[in-house]
Amino acid sequence: MSVHGQERDQVQRCVQAWAGFPADRDLRPLILLGPSVRAGPFPADGKAKLAFVRGLVEAAPGFPAEILHALRPDRQQAGPPAEPLLMTTAALSTAEFLTDRGQRQLPAWEVHAHGVPEPIWVLDPGTGQQAWCPPGLEDHGLTGDISKARLDADGRTITLSFTGIPRAYADYPRADVLEAGSAVAIVPVPVDIGPPGPRRAYAEGREVIAVLTRPLGPRVLLDGYGSPVVVLG
Repeated sequence: MSVHGQERDQVQRCVQAWAGFPADRDLRPLILLGPSVRAGPFPADGKAKLAFVRGLVEAAPGFPAEILHALRPDRQQAGPPAEPLLMTTAALSTAEFLTDRGQRQLPAWEVHAHGVPEPIWVLDPGTGQQAWCPPGLEDHGLTGDISKARLDADGRTITLSFTGIPRAYADYPRADVLEAGSAVAIVPVPVDIGPPGPRRAYAEGREVIAVLTRPLGPRVLLDGYGSPVVVLG
């Protein structure tokens, strides 16, 4: 992806939106890169999964109301008839959730549903309030591939792993770095090397190295689409 025209505008808008990330707080806010509700395998008949996906869930007496609310944020009545899924118990525990600083063990509720062998994990609502996302970008970057980056010991050298143009068609010798406030975007710049004519439509895992003018620190790192990146190292 090159930084020009509409592509540059998109990334720049995301950088400006994330610029206000409160990185200077004593307790750095969470940046969640996955859903706050995670379910394991459902029975093969698909009925329980259908009800869960549509938010058609009910609860046994004494079930925490805030957890029930988290399990059905957008109840969908349209579609084929579905029998509600009964949530039976909920106990406070911990579970792993993906953040921009890797997998983190966070307070979560272990929920059991009638007829479902595996637990459903719900991020504790109080912990969820510590998460931060620019207004209007709540769903940006939560679908598709999530880029990862390795931060060297100097705090400035970053190797970004991303999905890009296949090696047969392009090199990525450098990346543009866009910065604003508490946001940094690394945008890989491709150089075409492929032969002329038709090309297969597919993508590959690629890498590019960028060196920041100052350490990344607690700032948020974005990829060439303006989505938060998992930073490791």
